[in-house]
Amino acid sequence: MNKTIGYLAFILLLLLTVVMGIATWQEHFKGTEYVLIHFYKSFWFNLLWAWLAVSGGYYIIKTELYKKLPVFVLHLSLLIILAGAMITRFNGKTGAIHLREGVEVRAFACEELNGKLQLPFTMELKEFRVEHYPGTSSPSNYMSVVKVTDNQSGETFEKEISMNNILKYKGYRFYQSSFDEDMKGSLLSVNRDSTGIAFTYAGYYLLFLSMVWILFDRKGRFFELRKKNFRNPDVASSSAPEDGSGAVSGKVSRLFLWLFVLFFSGTLYASPPRNFSEITIDREQSDRFARIRVNYHGRICPLQTLAVDYTTKLTGKPRFEGLQPEQFLLGWVFFPEDWQRIPLFEVRHPELKRIINVSGKACLNDFFDSLGQYKLEPFWREIHGSKQTAVLKEVLKLDEKVQLVSMLRNGNLLQIFPFRTNEGRIRWFSPKQMLPEYAEEIQQKLIDNFFPTYSDDFQKGNKEDALSLLELLQGYQQKVAGEVLPSEMHLRAELLYNRLSIFSLLFKIALTIGCIGMFLFIFYNVKNKEYRKIHSIFYYSLLLVFVVLTFGLCLRSYIAGRLPMSNGYETMLIISWTALLVGVLFRRFSFLITNFGLLLSGFALLVAHISSMNPYITPLVPVLQSPLLSIHVSLIMIAYGLCGFMVLNSLTSFSLLVFSGKGKQTRQQVVILKEMSELLMYPATFLLGAGIFVGAIWANVSWGRYWGWDPKEVWALITFILMSFTFHGKTISWFRKPVFYHLFVVIIFTAVLMTYFGVNYVLGGRHSYAG
Repeated sequence: MNKTIGYLAFILLLLLTVVMGIATWQEHFKGTEYVLIHFYKSFWFNLLWAWLAVSGGYYIIKTELYKKLPVFVLHLSLLIILAGAMITRFNGKTGAIHLREGVEVRAFACEELNGKLQLPFTMELKEFRVEHYPGTSSPSNYMSVVKVTDNQSGETFEKEISMNNILKYKGYRFYQSSFDEDMKGSLLSVNRDSTGIAFTYAGYYLLFLSMVWILFDRKGRFFELRKKNFRNPDVASSSAPEDGSGAVSGKVSRLFLWLFVLFFSGTLYASPPRNFSEITIDREQSDRFARIRVNYHGRICPLQTLAVDYTTKLTGKPRFEGLQPEQFLLGWVFFPEDWQRIPLFEVRHPELKRIINVSGKACLNDFFDSLGQYKLEPFWREIHGSKQTAVLKEVLKLDEKVQLVSMLRNGNLLQIFPFRTNEGRIRWFSPKQMLPEYAEEIQQKLIDNFFPTYSDDFQKGNKEDALSLLELLQGYQQKVAGEVLPSEMHLRAELLYNRLSIFSLLFKIALTIGCIGMFLFIFYNVKNKEYRKIHSIFYYSLLLVFVVLTFGLCLRSYIAGRLPMSNGYETMLIISWTALLVGVLFRRFSFLITNFGLLLSGFALLVAHISSMNPYITPLVPVLQSPLLSIHVSLIMIAYGLCGFMVLNSLTSFSLLVFSGKGKQTRQQVVILKEMSELLMYPATFLLGAGIFVGAIWANVSWGRYWGWDPKEVWALITFILMSFTFHGKTISWFRKPVFYHLFVVIIFTAVLMTYFGVNYVLGGRHSYAG
């Protein structure tokens, strides 16, 4: 009977997992409102959760799980979290309140009641304001100063409500949500759910406690796995090798040396072809231009950063034919007629080749007919439609590049002229822009004449005069906006970061070494050879990549003034770093751990390099400034990195079974790899669970809801549930079988890929990085 109840609980959990997965796809096709009504808020869906809680609770009691206190506390915490969710579902109240300056408001629009709900106090907006990042128009915070008057006592107080800074009063919580265009009104989200939040938070804290407890429990499975000797035959022998592996290690060392020479030689010895260097400024001038500050993507950065992004966008690489990115950018500024005849734009689709009349790459002139009509204009009506064909997708990419060139030629990209307004704020202007009427005439002349004068001086060979003009602009920037400009050290750090292109170089190195390592691992196992010395070579290679990547991340963090965790590009960097860290910390277990660290790191960096993710270093929007965000992203990214190690364990096991047969040694290694995955499954699952629930706390602080059934939330929960199945081998005997365990790890990693890439690029949602 007990076992039947246990099976029922797991069947219900599996059923809920499938239902939630289906719901995310239904939301993609039918909308959020549809799945809220027919799935997440439906009676049958809540009944499934209740049934799961009852059957799970019954099974916990009947199997006397309370004798294993850490595991019991973990399961109890999950039941308390479900209880809190139920209380929130049926007792919580949410809505919004719209405040205007000088107007008292006594009720808010309640979603659950579809009407107004009276408050036990009145609220009045005293002031709304937007704070900006220094010297830019990018908002750093939205603030509402409200006056609250208690209806019974008459007590009055003022409170500032901003992103991540909420008002709590008499069981109600108010969150900054939006504001009116005239800046005289503010929209606040309202939440009343004291009991549900108390239960849920208690469950969270118990969950965190139990997870740490399990990791240090000497009687638990994790401690038992930690004591195991994973030094399988690939590193087991401590004696000197007698099979020639010493000679092989020497060959591998020489191979690595040649690889590094190959990678760096292309960087160090590239030189620009003469025909391109003649239609841009020289290196000395471009290096001085690189230090000019520009207002770009909501922050003040060196012009070099804009140049790198511009060059990468148009050519797919940060450098074009050996030219520095500043030379490429400024070539378009000062020699536009020459550059618009150079074929830069890759056209792949046959229909577009016919329309543009090219056979391969197109130049800017090819996109316009003899009358100056833009050849892609007929696609504009369809380009943002719901049905994106292959032609329209390519049109969108090409049009974006053409418009970028247009923005540069119009001067809109080059916001390099700061101006202090009467209000004391710094605004940045681009060439051809008009300053306010009260500006000094000399300032407008600088904007109007800078580029024509510089171009004239340079093309006449008056290079010293051109350099003097750049010094004049730097002095003007320092005089007008000195207090908001990045420091000299900050400027040098960003110039170094742009020049090194650390992450693009590292993915090539890590993947190459990792692939060599996988080949050697399979080869040595098939030949039954030992390779202790080679392990050291790969470990020190991993350590070098780890140090360089850490330096790159520290540099990026210093430049941005925050941890690199705000977008898809940066989270891939964190996954890469995590993979290397695991390889460094767990080197003693196996050569595979070292090699997997290189492979995973390389693949993560490759994805960041070739995908459509945004590599720009931008300031955070206000809601993302909470420290809880950094903790949330860090925990989940480390968990995903550990999942990557486990799936590589599984794929290696399948490769051994295919290429080495099913002999005793192969079966032994498959078991060892399974136990290594078991060991990693504990921190992976606990970190993912902690990350999910820290994210829930952050969401509750920021938006007033700790769970909103967003597709990424749902798929992270699905992944967490699937991972939890692997700990129940006593109930589900299949998980004691190595091959099934490895197969299930592949399923788990598929869910990880769906959580990260599927949601970002297919399902969408509030957490999506795509776009």
